[in-house]
Amino acid sequence: MLLVLFLLAAASYLFYRWSTSTFDYFAKRGVPFGKPYPLFGALWPYLKGEKSPVDAMCEGYRHFPGCTFSGVFLFRSPCYVIHDPELIKRIAVRDFDHFVDHANNVSLEVDPFLGRTLFFSDGHRWKQGRTALSPAFTGSKMRNMFELVSDYSDRAMRRLIDDAVENGRKLETELKDLFQRLGLDVITSISLGIDVDSIHQPENEFFSHGKHLAKTTGLQGFRYFIMSLLPEKVLNAIGIRIVPEYLANFYHGVVSQVVKHRLENSIVRPDFIHLLLQARRNELKTDKADEQFNDAGFSTVQEHLQAPTSTGVEWTDYDNAATAATFFFGGVESTTSLLCFAVYEIALNPHVQRKLRAEIDSVQEALRNEKLTYESMQHMKYLDMVISETLRKWPPFGVTNRQCTKPYQIEDIDGCKVTVEKGQVIFLPIQDIHRDPQFFPDPMRFDPERFSTENRHNLKQDAFLPFGVGPRNCIGSRLTLMLTKCFLYYLLVTFEVQLAERTEVPIQIDLKATGLNSKNGFWFQLVPRTK
Repeated sequence: MLLVLFLLAAASYLFYRWSTSTFDYFAKRGVPFGKPYPLFGALWPYLKGEKSPVDAMCEGYRHFPGCTFSGVFLFRSPCYVIHDPELIKRIAVRDFDHFVDHANNVSLEVDPFLGRTLFFSDGHRWKQGRTALSPAFTGSKMRNMFELVSDYSDRAMRRLIDDAVENGRKLETELKDLFQRLGLDVITSISLGIDVDSIHQPENEFFSHGKHLAKTTGLQGFRYFIMSLLPEKVLNAIGIRIVPEYLANFYHGVVSQVVKHRLENSIVRPDFIHLLLQARRNELKTDKADEQFNDAGFSTVQEHLQAPTSTGVEWTDYDNAATAATFFFGGVESTTSLLCFAVYEIALNPHVQRKLRAEIDSVQEALRNEKLTYESMQHMKYLDMVISETLRKWPPFGVTNRQCTKPYQIEDIDGCKVTVEKGQVIFLPIQDIHRDPQFFPDPMRFDPERFSTENRHNLKQDAFLPFGVGPRNCIGSRLTLMLTKCFLYYLLVTFEVQLAERTEVPIQIDLKATGLNSKNGFWFQLVPRTK
C-alpha cells in the first residue's frame, strides 16, 4: 500500500511538473503575462464557468494597458495577445504570409465535412476556396437574392401580427428563439433552396439540424471550442468528428437532391446553390454591378484576394454541402446575436428607437407600402449607424486568432523584441479593443452617433474589427449585414419594441457560450403599431 501511495504521489508530482513546464516561457523573454493554471493555462476560469472564453484568453489586454502585446497560455502552449490595432493590421494584412492559418484548422482526416468549410481550412485549401467563393458574396449577388429575404421577412412579421392579435394585441416573446428560427429559415432558403416555416412548424428537421449545427452554447458549443483547439494527433486518436456524421450526411443528401433536380429541370433560382453550381463550372465571377453595390455600410470588410479566371477547385456535392453548412454556423449565430443585442439597445434607448422608426417609416412611405428593396435598405444611414454601434459594443465573436506559419518578430513599446515562432497562436482581442476608451470614449454607452457622417473622421478605423481583418476576414459579412438590416426593418415597421418584466437590465452574459449570448434569454414585448 505504501508503494502504491508513493507511486501515485510521484506520478502526480511528475504530471504537475509536466503540466507547468512551459510556464516560464514569457518570463524568460520579458513579456508580461497572466498567471496560468496547471495544464489548462488561461482556460481554467472558463472551464469553471467563472469567465467567458473571450475574457479568459484576452485578460492581458486589460491587465497590461500600454503594452503592444502580452502573453497567454492555451493549455500548456504559450500564445500572444496583440493589443495594438496598428500591429494587428500589419500582421493580418501586410505580413499576412506569416499568419495565413487559423489556430483551429481541421484536416479532412479529422473531419471531412468541417475540414471543407472555409473557416476551418488550412492555408492552401482556404485560399483556393476563398478566391473561388468571394464572387458569391459581392454586393450584386446579395442584391439578387434580397427579394427572397425581404419576402420571407415580410411574411414572417405578418404571421407574428396574427399571433399578437390572438394574444390581446401584445406579444411577449424571447427574441433569440424567434430570430434563430427566422435566420435558419432564410439561410435554408438561400443556401439549400428549400422554403420552411420554423415558427409554425417548430419541429421540422431543417430547423432541428440547423440549430444543432449553428449552436455555440451548451455542450455543442463547448465541443466546437475545445475540439477545434486540440492537436490533430489527439483528434485522430480519439476518433471523434466535430460535426456528427449524421448531420454531414443529412446536408450532403439534401444538396445532392437539389442539385440533381435543378440540373435535370434547368431551374435557376437566385440563391447560393445556383452560385455554387456556377463555381463548379468556373463561371462565378465579379461583375460591373459589384462596384455599385459593394458598400454594405460602415462595417463592410474589404476583399483582399482577387478571384482567378480558373480556381482549380473541383466542387463535388459534398463540398457544396459543407460550404452551405458554413452559412449556418457562420451566418445564423452571428446574425441572431447581432439582432438580439440591437433590439436590446433599441428598447433600452427610446430616443434611438424613435429616430430609427422615423427613418424606416420614411422609407416605407416612399416605397408606397411595397416590400423593401436592396437599394432602399442601403440608403438607410441611421439603421447602418445603429448596426455599427451594436457591432462595436457587442461583437458576436469577441476574439479571433491566427497561427504563425513562419517566424515573425514583434516589438513592445519598451523596445522588448520577441519572435513569434512557427506554429504559435496569436489572439486578436476584438471585444476589448472595441470597449477601450482610448479608441471609443465612454465605451459602454450605446451611441450610434459615433458612426454618423460628421463623426466618422474621429474614429480610429483600425480599432473597429467586427468581422475580423485582412484576407482571412469573414467572407459572409455582407450576408450578415443584409439579413440583420432586413429583419430589423420589418420588425420595426410592424411592432414597437418594449422592455418586458423578464427583460434583464443590465443583461447577464452567458459565460459558457463560445459566442456572445445572454444567460437568460432576450425577453421583450412586441406591440403592434397602429399605423
